[in-house]
Amino acid sequence: MRVARRARADTETESKPAFLEGNPVSKVGAAGAALGLGLLLALSSCRQGNRPTPPAADVTRPSQKPNIILLTVDTLRADHMALYGYARDTMPAIGRFARTAVVFDNAVVPRGSTRPSYASMLTGLYPFHHGVRSNATVLHNDLTTLSETLKSAGYHTAGFVSNFVLLGEMSGFGQGFDVYDDRMEERESGRPNYERTARNTLEAILAWLNADPPQPFFLFTNFIDPHGPYQPPGRFGKLYRSGKMRRLDPNDIPAYQLVEGQLNYFDYVDRYDGEIRYTDEVMGILIDELKRKGLWDDALVVFTADHGESMGEHGIYFEHHLQVYEETMHVPLAIRLPDALGSPHGPTTTQGDGGPRRVRSLCSPMDLPPTILAAIDLSTEAELDGRSLLTLMQGGQDEDRALWLEFPDVATPQESLPDIYAIRTATHKLMRILAPNTTKVLQQAVFDLAADRLEQRVIPFNAQDPLHRQLAKQFDSMLTRVHRYDVPFALTVYEMPMSQRPGFIDARREKGKTIVKPLTTDQIERLRGLGYVQ
Repeated sequence: MRVARRARADTETESKPAFLEGNPVSKVGAAGAALGLGLLLALSSCRQGNRPTPPAADVTRPSQKPNIILLTVDTLRADHMALYGYARDTMPAIGRFARTAVVFDNAVVPRGSTRPSYASMLTGLYPFHHGVRSNATVLHNDLTTLSETLKSAGYHTAGFVSNFVLLGEMSGFGQGFDVYDDRMEERESGRPNYERTARNTLEAILAWLNADPPQPFFLFTNFIDPHGPYQPPGRFGKLYRSGKMRRLDPNDIPAYQLVEGQLNYFDYVDRYDGEIRYTDEVMGILIDELKRKGLWDDALVVFTADHGESMGEHGIYFEHHLQVYEETMHVPLAIRLPDALGSPHGPTTTQGDGGPRRVRSLCSPMDLPPTILAAIDLSTEAELDGRSLLTLMQGGQDEDRALWLEFPDVATPQESLPDIYAIRTATHKLMRILAPNTTKVLQQAVFDLAADRLEQRVIPFNAQDPLHRQLAKQFDSMLTRVHRYDVPFALTVYEMPMSQRPGFIDARREKGKTIVKPLTTDQIERLRGLGYVQ
């Protein structure tokens, strides 16, 4: 299936991918600003798929079900957290939570872009299976999401999002939620795009909690703040000062990220870290409120991200989703099971220093649906790409797993670009750049991730090397699956140019803003302390 070429204007500015070492980085601005009208296209499948639409889950209800809390952050690099070795403790609240959880060191997303990544997180499917391979593709209602499965099992489901591309009426992500709060009225400084800061997302969550929602509940949160432009509020904007200087070419900085008069690379890193620290502060308040209400200790809690962010490692500065390098694909993941579900204490995951139990086997946020359902004894007959992580959490191993990473040409329908794919194991990655929708290899390289986590040393592919041959075999097998499969339903692509977003937000605002229950005085004071004048 190929998508007709057209201009686009996604929330995340798309540019051409940076190829492997030795090739120039070519950048173009978002083409969609010139598009005068929103575009709604129904795209029919052009081949018969060999995989049926995942059926609704066959649910067996357990006698006692814990609340489930899925905390996610947009654009969060794992290696910008002390939990993953960063020098700055940007997320102390999450670090404290992680000491009670199992931390996964090798979690990667299949696609480094918000909507495709969240679609995989909530369906357990690769992007080529669920069909959401860009920020403009709508999640089809024939797919069964985690929220739908939990709702059918008696859960009250509530989602609170802050990224424009997750708006319910345009994304399809509201399916299965009793409450899907996607109000966002805060305009970015450099472009007419809208989001909701963590402080205001937290306010909406607290209002929902104050109304004493039915239990058990599934709470899904998305905090966008580390996503550019990096503008940490108040004291968080002054929290980090590296004192270093490295001047960038202004053409290297995405237009929406550019701070007037600021070309120092380290200033942008400081700002990014400030956004992370601010988000952690908000999440810490949320955790405290859940504890105060007695809703935290016995809950199943997950913390993760949809993707990371490039900080210049491969000539790409302060953006993501245009390649399959680790800075974009590697994300944090921590899972805590309540004691009632047999919180694991496997010997191979325990650290001797009293820190969190750690798992080094390869995994993905795509594994969350089967993991959560298995943890609460809900069965499903759906064929998923994700795997339950419970065995790993109990000390087991999964040494032979390989995951498929993608940046396909179909993700940038405004122009023809090469497909970028990779096969990723726990220790190595084979990356190939292919002519669009073909098997013709334009470039390829191997990376030893155990020795070179940020892929700064290209290893030329050697067909005589047994490891390289094995990676190639796995790659070719997956590519065959990708090319042979087509989603068994029509895909909808909805484009909204930046120029139309202010009017769209104004129309939504006129519908009113419903606060379920007023915040307490103490809650208001804690929110005020986050740096916003209210």
